[in-house]
Amino acid sequence: MVTMETNLHKSVFQPHQCLPENQTGRDFLVSDLHGHRARLDTALLELDFDFNHDRLISVGDLIDRGPDSPGCLALLQEPWFWSVRGNHEQMLVDTVREQSDILWRRWLLNGGGWVLDQPDILIRDWALDLAQLPLTLTLDCLGRTLGICHAEYSGANWGQRVAGSDQQAVEWLWGRSRLKQHNNLPVEGVDWVFSGHTLVPEVQILGNSVFIECGAYLDNPLTVLDLQQWLLER
Repeated sequence: MVTMETNLHKSVFQPHQCLPENQTGRDFLVSDLHGHRARLDTALLELDFDFNHDRLISVGDLIDRGPDSPGCLALLQEPWFWSVRGNHEQMLVDTVREQSDILWRRWLLNGGGWVLDQPDILIRDWALDLAQLPLTLTLDCLGRTLGICHAEYSGANWGQRVAGSDQQAVEWLWGRSRLKQHNNLPVEGVDWVFSGHTLVPEVQILGNSVFIECGAYLDNPLTVLDLQQWLLER
């Protein structure tokens, strides 16, 4: 188990983040990377991504299972990259913060073994960075309001995210009920809500919830949506 002193319990955490409309470039949304930095770099090259004007927003789960978790974590330092927190980021944060053998084993069983080759000080720094990632994000795009949440948004209204309970936070990170129950009820107060986490054979829409995780870590396609183009087609 990673053993280190941290101040994670003292870190300032904003559970929600808002991004203004991108007036000079495009916005892209990427599904769970799970350590596949090279596949992302290839996709951005094919999309002619403009690193000075375009933005890339992630639905979380940057790490574990794939070959280059450190490379994906390095994205957090890029000015063009934004992300919500996924359940795999939460496992890293929980393991470092709680110093629990149970949490350590859970993370290892879910793809965290790559961390065994990393120095403690680097793991601590990653945990501090990941603890700052929001659980939900609101993005303005072409005059519409888009929500980003890793697993699913469980509330009836997007405005409820501001006062979300601990149970709701768990659902935002781990939940699968909307897909399992084929729940088509729309989330009020937002035009679309995008999530990853649960494997779908192709991008799936239920009400105004959009699920984009096709399983890049299983050698399935890495989903990268041009949000402006996606909205224009609807």
